[in-house]
Amino acid sequence: MAANTGVPQRRTLVLLVIAGAGLVSLKLWLGLTFGEAPWLEVVSGTSVESCYMASGLAAWRLRPGSRTGPWMYAMGTVALISDLNDDGLMLPRSLPGREVIVLLGSPASWVQLAIMGHLLLAYPSGRLADRRERRLVVAAFGLAAVGSVLGLVTKTPVPVCADWCGPSPVQLVADPGLYLRIRAVLMGLWSVLGVIAVLLLLRRVAISGPRRRRALGITALSGSLTVLFFGVSEAGLVANYAGQGGTAVPRWFASAALWGAVVTVPVAFFVGLLRERLAFASVGDLVGELQHVGADRVEAGLAKTLRDPGLRVVFPTADGWLDVAGRRYSPPDDASRTLTPLGDPPTAVLVHDPELADSRQLLHAAATAARLALENARLHAEVRAQLQEVRASRQRIAAAADTERRRLERDLHDGAQQRLLGLGLALATLRGRLPATDDRALVDELENELRAAIGELRELARGIRPAVLTDQGLAPALSGLARRAKVPVVLDLQLGRRLDPVIEAAAYYVVSEALQNVVKHANDAGARIEAVQREGLLRIEISDNGPGGACPASGSGLQGVKDRIEAVGGRLWIDSPPGGGTRLRTELPCG
Repeated sequence: MAANTGVPQRRTLVLLVIAGAGLVSLKLWLGLTFGEAPWLEVVSGTSVESCYMASGLAAWRLRPGSRTGPWMYAMGTVALISDLNDDGLMLPRSLPGREVIVLLGSPASWVQLAIMGHLLLAYPSGRLADRRERRLVVAAFGLAAVGSVLGLVTKTPVPVCADWCGPSPVQLVADPGLYLRIRAVLMGLWSVLGVIAVLLLLRRVAISGPRRRRALGITALSGSLTVLFFGVSEAGLVANYAGQGGTAVPRWFASAALWGAVVTVPVAFFVGLLRERLAFASVGDLVGELQHVGADRVEAGLAKTLRDPGLRVVFPTADGWLDVAGRRYSPPDDASRTLTPLGDPPTAVLVHDPELADSRQLLHAAATAARLALENARLHAEVRAQLQEVRASRQRIAAAADTERRRLERDLHDGAQQRLLGLGLALATLRGRLPATDDRALVDELENELRAAIGELRELARGIRPAVLTDQGLAPALSGLARRAKVPVVLDLQLGRRLDPVIEAAAYYVVSEALQNVVKHANDAGARIEAVQREGLLRIEISDNGPGGACPASGSGLQGVKDRIEAVGGRLWIDSPPGGGTRLRTELPCG
């Protein structure tokens, strides 16, 4: 029955309904007419079994892809057959057909435990995904087979229930003590398997994502209580049969175990189904919501609708996968997330909780509702990826240009400048050897020209990249700029460690260009330079009290500074109202 996971035919469902109704009617008739069990217990037990059968058929019809429905129906049927036997209804031994009830009911009492273990561990899909869980269920069905055989060949009435505990029709050993010892050992083994099942379920809850954890919460709690109540109830029953002090526990423990089993699977299953239906209802709200949000909010909207906070939307491209922000994305290589492609070929891929894979209709309904928004988000992601690549390319170009500047500055300093200094020493030696005053005057003139050439060469090298910036860092370089400036400059530097050479160069040239503009347009003004390194950013502000009116579009200087700042991932703001001075602010990454 569990192997057929397709949509059940109407005829199959009708036959199963008739069979289930017949079994329920038979049990009520036998229990209320011939049984010695209290009518309330008969009705309560029958209600639990009917709940399992009805829920199983409904779940099979609503979720044909899940095996939970057929297994629930099987659980209700087997439990009902088991309840016909012995203390379930307390039918008299003289009832016609009592041997058939014992022959079917005794094995069913063990098989129902194995089915319950399967339901507990396979919830909500009805499939056992973990190897340890599969081994435990195989062991449970093996123990059920062994218990059934041993129970049938040794089942002997005990004094406490001599009136309604019938012997097995295939009995080989008539020893009540042996029968009770075998039953006690079997119940001990079932208790161990029950504890292991609960531990495996709790482990699955612990390693699951938020969505699956919510679905498993009810099952784990009620399943744990059911195992506890059932173990205590059976231990008391065995003690009662053995005549050790009467009934060890109240009979309501057995009822608590039965109704706890209802909460464990059927109620939890339909709670999950209700959540899915509510999610379907919210798909309509998603359509209206996505009309008023940007492309970057599509992922958040789908995550909210599908109740999966960790849901990601990614887009396959020729160069790899992109997320909604245009960044490269690598899917997880473990089973923690499931990938669901949308479209053929896929235009987007949902990376979501594995439990959502059982709700394909919900996934595709949400994806269909967000189709236009997803297409828009894909285009935005591609544009952002291209923009990031352009920014990365500009940064690489800026880094290469800065490296070349440092090489030119080093070549000028170590090459041409040193040669000119050597030529100056030669002229000084020559002047000392010349006796004529006129000749010495000519040499002096040559030395003056040489010193001027060396000065110009140093200014050229400093304009390419100052040596102090390379050797000592940004703070000494800015201090040197302030000292050489032809206007008063106030410095406020709060700099820590050395920064990336490209960032230091960009910061230096911002300040240099700003001071040159102050000298050019407001020669009688003063300037203030603030540089703060904090929280992964270098913030620089240069202000003056000049005439203002500066604009990047009016000249190449400020526009060049702006391009240079943006090339390294920074930002530049210019506030220069006419007559109100000029303030340049920049932020550069330095993390």
